[in-house]
Amino acid sequence: MESLNERAASNLSGRHVSGRCLCGAVELEIDFPAFWAWHDHSAASRRAHGAAYATYIGCWRKHARVAKGRRSIARFEDAKTESTRSFCSRCGTPLLYERKRSPHMVNIPRALFTGRIGREPRYHVAIEELQDWAYTGNRLVPLKGYPGVVWERPKSRRRPRDIDDLGFLDRRVPSARAHVVTSVS
Repeated sequence: MESLNERAASNLSGRHVSGRCLCGAVELEIDFPAFWAWHDHSAASRRAHGAAYATYIGCWRKHARVAKGRRSIARFEDAKTESTRSFCSRCGTPLLYERKRSPHMVNIPRALFTGRIGREPRYHVAIEELQDWAYTGNRLVPLKGYPGVVWERPKSRRRPRDIDDLGFLDRRVPSARAHVVTSVS
């Protein structure tokens, strides 16, 4: 954390954006624009965020800094993946994701920033780990009686029709059965 702020102090650009944790104890700042943004579908990010996937922005370490609350930041180091995840010790909000193999980059959850960060998340990491229960953009409709709630209607399950069963024609076109019957005679 200290090295994050020391490097950033010498590289301040004129434009920056800030983000914060849920309780406001920690505030982060990055120089505008962020380097890139992506959706991470990996199991580790899913569990760390408690969500279907996490959306991150990546920026050069020298362009990121802790503006407030350095003492409220707790860290979890994962020896297996050689990564470190930082979070607010008061409210638990994920703050930083750092990987040993990318020492000059720092990844920050996109949701911490309310404004624009200069990059849209157009990339997907670990897409093969996408869960079958995750929302993938299907059509949603309002749920009757619950304002503000939308849902995905299940697809109708039509039973296969037997070609010899002409009863279904009666429901669609009343004259069709008569026409079929008379033409068979």
